[in-house]
Amino acid sequence: MGLVSPLNTYKLTLQYKGTSYLGFQVQSVGQTIQGELNKALKILSKTDSIKSIGSGRTDSGVHAFAQVVRIEIPVDIPVGSLVRAINSHLPHDIRVTAATRCTNEFHPIFSAQSKEYNYVFSTEQNISPFAHDLVTLFPFELDIERMKEGCKIFCGEHNFINFQCTGTEVETTVRQIFSCELVHYQSAGHWGHMLSDYYVFHVIGSGFLKQMVRLMMGALWSLGRGRITLEDLEKALRIPQTKRLGATAPPQGLYLKEVHYPGF
Repeated sequence: MGLVSPLNTYKLTLQYKGTSYLGFQVQSVGQTIQGELNKALKILSKTDSIKSIGSGRTDSGVHAFAQVVRIEIPVDIPVGSLVRAINSHLPHDIRVTAATRCTNEFHPIFSAQSKEYNYVFSTEQNISPFAHDLVTLFPFELDIERMKEGCKIFCGEHNFINFQCTGTEVETTVRQIFSCELVHYQSAGHWGHMLSDYYVFHVIGSGFLKQMVRLMMGALWSLGRGRITLEDLEKALRIPQTKRLGATAPPQGLYLKEVHYPGF
């Protein structure tokens, strides 16, 4: 019987365009980000004895600038070479941008102090076909200042039971939002042809429920169109509701921007 190589543990940072994938987490059928990463790791390691765990799920069609993944592989390789080797076996819309060695003490989920998401949308009547998979078109007149007031209401510790997609069991629906703002951006030059005028909903929190950011975005749109009031939003953070404050915002505008790990 041959000797089994010890598993070496690394922390990876992944960037991906989620358009073609059924989210991050491996599923029984369909392409996922984790599934493609695992394929690359098996080719690199020449064995099925690999492990990977991400900082959290991203839904179908959602993107990431910095998804964090801990991997265990029976290969000892310098981190720079590891990045190049994994990327050589990944599809073009998934890239490893950084790698460091770590121990099993580092857990992508439980070691995280906070997560940061961006939601990108445009109120223009049309957007370029180049931006279609990366931005949500919401061509309505919005009261942006009222939406900014709504962002302030989200800040703090609240019960977000009215801002989750059912079906995923959690111990508590209480989450803390550290920062929440709506910012207007304009682009010029080459990228201005793709998207010249747009908004980004920036939110940092201790953690997020399934589709929570997309439901927060949907509520802010309702607020901006005058369909709900600031008082309605405040009430939804205190009392369980039978009706959503707004639709679930489409996935293509959502980005996992960063996961914060103090001490790691």
